[in-house]
Amino acid sequence: MRPKAIYYFIIMLLVTGIMACGGDDPEPEETKTTTPTSSQPTEPPVTIERNIDFAAEEEGIREVYGVYAKAHGDKDVDTLGDVWFKSEKKADEVFTAWTFWAGTFEKNEGWQDVNDAWEGIFRLRGGAMTVDITYIAIDSRGKEAVLRGEYAWGNQRGDLISALQKDGDDWKIRAIDYTGGKHGKQVKDLNAPAHTFGEIAEE
Repeated sequence: MRPKAIYYFIIMLLVTGIMACGGDDPEPEETKTTTPTSSQPTEPPVTIERNIDFAAEEEGIREVYGVYAKAHGDKDVDTLGDVWFKSEKKADEVFTAWTFWAGTFEKNEGWQDVNDAWEGIFRLRGGAMTVDITYIAIDSRGKEAVLRGEYAWGNQRGDLISALQKDGDDWKIRAIDYTGGKHGKQVKDLNAPAHTFGEIAEE
């Protein structure tokens, strides 16, 4: 009996020693990082606010059309050039659309064609021009606008739809449809404009 008791005693000592050694060497703790997780607060994204004075932008558009109307009365192509967006890129969609040539629809695309067309029209037509602006829409960036109005130029009368675009700090006329959209939608309206004056009349 005594040898068995010693045997059991030795086994118990070994087991106790192994358990004691295992407890002395704990697993290392995970290294904590400072990377934010979804539960930690993060810095808010930086947003750039544009403080646009839409009333001033609208007034700038009205001034451009005042110069534009006077240039027609004076048959002044050079002044027209000052208020038009000068681009030949098809993507910029610079054009005039009208029926001034014997009632036939014509669309002049690109700044040079627009300029040449006005020189030709001024040889045939003249008189003071007035534009009664009925609607202005400006986008949220203050970079694009659409204008609608009723024009009178000599014996010509009708509705016009115009697209305007910022060129640096200045508004420029990019396109005009003198047919009021009767020959298809030449000028697209702005989607969700940030500022409007007037309302679009039912077409």
